[in-house]
Amino acid sequence: MSKVPATRPERVLFVHAHPDDETLASGGTIATLLELGAEVTVLTATRGEQGEVLVPELAGIAGDGPRVAEHRETEIAAALAALGGPAHLWLGGPGARPTDLAPRRYTDSGMQWGPDGRAIAADDAPADSLTAADLGEVVDDVRAAIRSTGADAVVSYADDGGYGHPDHVRVHHAARYAARAEEVPFSMIVDPATTEPDLTVDVVPVRAKVRAALEQYRSQLTVDPAATDDPRALSWVMPHGERQHARDVEAFRHDADPVPETPQTFAELSGQGKAAAVVVSVVAGLLAGALGTVTHQQTIGGIPVGMVITTLVVVGLVVGLRLLFRSRVLVAAAGVAVIVATQVLVSVGGQSSPLVLANPAGYVWTFAPAVITLLALAWPDLSGLRAARAAAEARDGARSGSALPRE
Repeated sequence: MSKVPATRPERVLFVHAHPDDETLASGGTIATLLELGAEVTVLTATRGEQGEVLVPELAGIAGDGPRVAEHRETEIAAALAALGGPAHLWLGGPGARPTDLAPRRYTDSGMQWGPDGRAIAADDAPADSLTAADLGEVVDDVRAAIRSTGADAVVSYADDGGYGHPDHVRVHHAARYAARAEEVPFSMIVDPATTEPDLTVDVVPVRAKVRAALEQYRSQLTVDPAATDDPRALSWVMPHGERQHARDVEAFRHDADPVPETPQTFAELSGQGKAAAVVVSVVAGLLAGALGTVTHQQTIGGIPVGMVITTLVVVGLVVGLRLLFRSRVLVAAAGVAVIVATQVLVSVGGQSSPLVLANPAGYVWTFAPAVITLLALAWPDLSGLRAARAAAEARDGARSGSALPRE
């Protein structure tokens, strides 16, 4: 799954949006990995300031973001201890922030329920909320967490955030981009009932730990009493009244490795690639020159088919190289090779060589390769204009917060 030295355990980074998400969505896997000896870190993006408060005795902090955040900090600390004690980081804080930047806190963006029963963005997301932050900054913070933990794998939500919460969606994109940038495998938490997973984890053996962790989030959910007839059963009631049941497995789908970009022009090739391209162009030019020198005098029924075909071969070679690789170097290499091949064959034949005669076909073959090559070398290269336009579009995208690749 990753490049893990045999001398140390695997290190997995779970990236979640709010306290309790790590337990609800992946608590069983976290506990299982810890029991197997893996080094697990939970990275939490916000402190859930916008979360509802269900416990009557905590009603006094409801709606008070800083006090809710302080309370939820204690809840997640207790929950992680119940799961087995993974390391914990806050996004934007120590270990999850580039060292040349001052720490920052991302606050809960809030949400509301849409007409289809899925979460949508709130109308009053705070200015310092996760979704209001520049995505590039969020990605850099996740990348810092990957580096500080030495993570071999990153786990977070699927692209819909599980149920549409805008903070979950933002965390998905940030974690996915960061994992790709750091060349670390990325896996998404999925519903095995609707998505074919690549990996499932049997979490029944750690059910007691997950229950104990969920019970720490009394401000956010109510865990149903344990059933005496089925100790594996685990259910809870969410703030909006929905009763949820723990699955026996937690499922994950691995992100496909990005397809490496294939060099499109001569300038994009590596040094060895450029040398190979020049050699191939020279060889192709020598073959075209030798073929043309030998066959350009051929006629069929008085039609100079040899002259036409060999001229078209040269046109196809040099024009094709210019169009495909946008390179004058390859055009010059092929064109010169055509001329050299012709002159070498003529010199071998001496002054009486029958290969290039003083007739129309001979004159065409003598001068056409040079003229075609010069024309191919002379026409303007518009790739600079295209690159400038692409750069301008990228700058415009960056100003609007969309400079990172879209999905």
